[in-house]
Amino acid sequence: MNTSPERIAAIDIGSNSFHIVVVEINAESQSFRVLDRLRETVRLGTFHEPKNELSKADMKRGFETLQRFKKLAEGHHVSEIFACATSAVRESVNGREWLQKVRNELGIDAHIIAGVEEARLIYLGVLSATELQRRKIGIVDIGGGSTELIIANEQFIYHLSSTKVGAVRLTEKDLFDETNILQKIEYMENHIEGLILTKLQQIEEAGGFDSLIGTSGTIRTIATIDYRMHNFADSENTPNLNQYKVTYQSLCTIIEKMIATPKEKRSSTFDISKNRAEIILAGAIILKVIMKNLKKNEIFYCDRALREGLIVDKLLQKGIIKDRLQYQQSIRERSVFELANKYKFMKEHALHVRDLSSKIFDQTKGTLHNYGEYEKELLGAAAILHDIGSLVTHNDHHKHSYYLIRHSGLLGFNDEEVELIANIARYHRQSNPKDSHSNFQNLPREHKKLVKELSSILRIAEGLDKGHKCAIKDIDISPNLAKKRLKCKLVSNIKSYDCALEIWSAVGKSKEFKKEFGVDIDFVLQKRVNRE
Repeated sequence: MNTSPERIAAIDIGSNSFHIVVVEINAESQSFRVLDRLRETVRLGTFHEPKNELSKADMKRGFETLQRFKKLAEGHHVSEIFACATSAVRESVNGREWLQKVRNELGIDAHIIAGVEEARLIYLGVLSATELQRRKIGIVDIGGGSTELIIANEQFIYHLSSTKVGAVRLTEKDLFDETNILQKIEYMENHIEGLILTKLQQIEEAGGFDSLIGTSGTIRTIATIDYRMHNFADSENTPNLNQYKVTYQSLCTIIEKMIATPKEKRSSTFDISKNRAEIILAGAIILKVIMKNLKKNEIFYCDRALREGLIVDKLLQKGIIKDRLQYQQSIRERSVFELANKYKFMKEHALHVRDLSSKIFDQTKGTLHNYGEYEKELLGAAAILHDIGSLVTHNDHHKHSYYLIRHSGLLGFNDEEVELIANIARYHRQSNPKDSHSNFQNLPREHKKLVKELSSILRIAEGLDKGHKCAIKDIDISPNLAKKRLKCKLVSNIKSYDCALEIWSAVGKSKEFKKEFGVDIDFVLQKRVNRE
């Protein structure tokens, strides 16, 4: 029996660089030990509107980097390799197709995450290395394509946001040519302030915070430059700078020196990599604007970020971390209910439909399908959210539900999972899934099958509560596969109510179920009991 600790690897497919961290899990202490790290500058995409597209060279370079990362992870005998992709892939028209190739050919479980989910994972990464001791902190992460802002303590997140302003994006847009540089920087600062204004107002409404922490490449590079300026050190003698403090005044001095240094000489002058030197000025300007507007005179660098957050999130999913982050463990379910409450969902109806969906799912498992708890969770989330589009209008509310779920940023779910939940909810009524529907046509074949089958279950469950009376107390499904029929016995929840409306609706909504699973359903009212 192998009793050695489990090892896993997480990969951050960033807009500027890719990172992998390999860790060994200590279940007893609810922690992990970093065994290896690797970072490669890849620089996916150019963020050129209106059509962002990963070029063949981008995809080839990224794929080859992930091949190397996989070999590194396998050398440590990991049991699992998983990855998330951020703004460059998220915004590209062909990013999902490229990730599918990564999954198919490399076996790396890679998914796109939304901006707010990226921010949440960054928070988890910081939390894994920082004792907050009830302090409320601000976190800023400046990436290649986006900047994340988080306000949180060790239990609660008060603010999460992601803004399309990053070091690569701004360099491409405003600093590719540095003629009239002072004028361009003034424009950039005003532009950044405009983009983050709403976020700053939300942070103020959340009550502010005590100290500011910065993560990832831009802030690490600025901390490195600052340390060397004050300690006359070079790359050979620069220590680990975790928790190193950079003041606002020092940041302004560094920016002034960068402006005075020709772009092609910044690498040698500041003793930083050529790739980082190309984008560091834009990143520093973003940080300056944020610190100025948050009225913070110092920022502390943290050497853990998104990739470590992926590890923490995985440990939460595995149930290994149970105490310190108990609140975060239920993030997926809480996020679903927060979205449902935001759009004033019909709670009793939604919970009842979820309960009926789960019963149909459980009682047909092993006979009609072999899905597990993961698929059941997606179905449950769709059941809770299926009617939220009614706040927009009842007509076509299923389409509005799709849009609201798809674009509201469900925390704890990756982009693929949000798309599945939105599609399952979308097809709880009216037309069946069709390839002519834009939301459905681009799904992978296996996801199309999942959406068709789970939405057909949701349709029946929704039909069984047509009158929103929660009239069906229980169901008992008996299969007769030889005759390709299911007998569904219904137990009434209301005395002297025949459930005729619910049965009529469920029969009408069972056509898609028959199409997908090849069986008819006979709904039979078994008995009635007094409603408790």
